[in-house]
Amino acid sequence: GECPRCKANCPPKGCTTVAIGSCAYYYESLFCLHRGHSPRAIAVNSVQVLSDTVHAVSCGNDASCWVWRISDAKPRSHFVPKTSFGPIMASSVLFDSMHIVSAGMGTLFGGVAHVWDWRSGKQVATTHCTTGPFLSTAEIPEAGTVLLGCGNGYTYKWNWHSGESISLPHITIPGVTLIKKSMVLVHKCKSAALAALDTLLSSGDDLTMDSFLDAVLPVSPGMKKVLGCLYYINDMFYGTAFGPVKAVAYVPTYVRFVTGSGDGRVRYWNSRNGQLLKVMKGHRGPVNAIVGDLTKQEAISGGEDGTVRVWCLEKGVQKFLFIQDYAGPVLSLAIYPASRIIVVGSADGYVRFWDLHSGMLLCAINTGGRGVNGVAINPSGPLGQILAAGADGYVRVFNPR
Repeated sequence: GECPRCKANCPPKGCTTVAIGSCAYYYESLFCLHRGHSPRAIAVNSVQVLSDTVHAVSCGNDASCWVWRISDAKPRSHFVPKTSFGPIMASSVLFDSMHIVSAGMGTLFGGVAHVWDWRSGKQVATTHCTTGPFLSTAEIPEAGTVLLGCGNGYTYKWNWHSGESISLPHITIPGVTLIKKSMVLVHKCKSAALAALDTLLSSGDDLTMDSFLDAVLPVSPGMKKVLGCLYYINDMFYGTAFGPVKAVAYVPTYVRFVTGSGDGRVRYWNSRNGQLLKVMKGHRGPVNAIVGDLTKQEAISGGEDGTVRVWCLEKGVQKFLFIQDYAGPVLSLAIYPASRIIVVGSADGYVRFWDLHSGMLLCAINTGGRGVNGVAINPSGPLGQILAAGADGYVRVFNPR
């Protein structure tokens, strides 16, 4: 588990880290095998505590995942995907306690996700995204179903038992109905706009949005609104303008989930039928992390702008804002068990604790490393134990005093 290089990058075991208020943590152990023998940093992108609360799984830019004992960083199993050649960006421990889903880059432009048995390291299921890497994962309580956020702007609902995969957002209305609804919008414009459209169609040239815009707008400025609708319809079929889905989380209330995307918006979805329920705007930059509240219809997001925001999902509005832009982008989030405390991992290498009731910063742990790409909290053994996955290739474990 440990090696001389690891110890050189960590505080002595038992030493107290930077603390604010009543919080105090000490360094317990460190896992360093993602770096191997490389002298350069090989980032660890995710870390999760297994259901037994004794072991953890971490995945990183070394294109592999390790399962290891938390107390002494002793490796338990090593998973190297057969069809993955790039970084593994995210992982989730599944509800059955035996399997893990890991997702990342599979080819130069595509992504791949695997489900594997952590006890043996055996791969049991695989799915692909051909137009972008997978960046985030979460499980929902439907038998064998996980959510995968992709760099192409879509979220995939994948049943790893059956192999069926559905991309969200999706269109379910028949094409004839869609055309009729589009034509209703078109007929609201002036006859000159329709004449211009007829001219373009009869010319025999390929009709593009740009040629349509050039011909129609001079005689019918109102067509701009129609074009907006048509652009939206086109995006729903051929792509999204959401940006990469960098974060996804299950919200237990009403069996729903939330996503955070590159366009800075948080989206609330019905996991049963894939309906988009709410779109919430606030972040000035990509949303890097998101978690769902276990007891309330709320979500907490962290962004590139260095803020943490609490959202009321029922109304689609922001409830609270925590500003820590001095720490750089927020990279990871976790909810402290049985409390209203949010744990935030940031680009400056600190893990901070915020009270969601008072809005106060309770404490900060200096991990001694680079950005905290992933943070996990052990619900027992001991309660509140912090695991921080670093951009420098180490996973550091801190115990509460």
